[in-house]
Amino acid sequence: TSCLVDLPTEKVLDNTTATDHRKEGVVIALGSAAIHLRDVEDAEKINETFNMLINTLCTPSESVQASVALCLSKLMKKGNMKLQTEALLEVQIKECLHGQSLASRRGSSYGISAIVKGSGIATLKKFSVVKQLEEACIAGSASTKEGALFAIELLSDRLGLLFEPYVIVLLPALLKSFSDPSDHVRAAARNSVGLVMSKLSGHGVKLLVPAVLAGLQEDDWRTKQA
Repeated sequence: TSCLVDLPTEKVLDNTTATDHRKEGVVIALGSAAIHLRDVEDAEKINETFNMLINTLCTPSESVQASVALCLSKLMKKGNMKLQTEALLEVQIKECLHGQSLASRRGSSYGISAIVKGSGIATLKKFSVVKQLEEACIAGSASTKEGALFAIELLSDRLGLLFEPYVIVLLPALLKSFSDPSDHVRAAARNSVGLVMSKLSGHGVKLLVPAVLAGLQEDDWRTKQA
């Protein structure tokens, strides 16, 4: 038991990086332990752990958010979590598109990708996730567009080739984002499109050519450049 006593205060690093590393370690430990819980008997504990983890997505640290998302996608397959998919997605999409801070919008985009990854690709169509993101990219405020682009980027990153059919639908809205008046939206568009394109197969590239050529007909020079 001697190893469980509190560390002396002077030995605990007190800076942002150290705090992030501690949070990341706790997240990984908690998520790893929860994966071994029994589906039926421990359903309540799984729910509590999931909620605890998802509440840490607002932490302004990419490494912490990524670690949380990895654990969440695995926990989605445990207990009765899949029955809560619609409610969980609704909360995360709302926060992703309308969150007050960059950290909350980015964190919720990680949450969306984790929930979809854990519950299955059919979730995208069943709950109109892509349609909501597309509409937000076209008609939302600057922060809403940025959040939608974050979600598209991370869905592509998590799902890889499985997300390819949806890229064809989203590409016109993605290209249009390059001409947005907001610097933040344009930066998010560059990151999102760059990652999406890196995940495409040869067949996917061929399917995107018509949409890319259509983008050359746009009046805005930024869209043409994209």
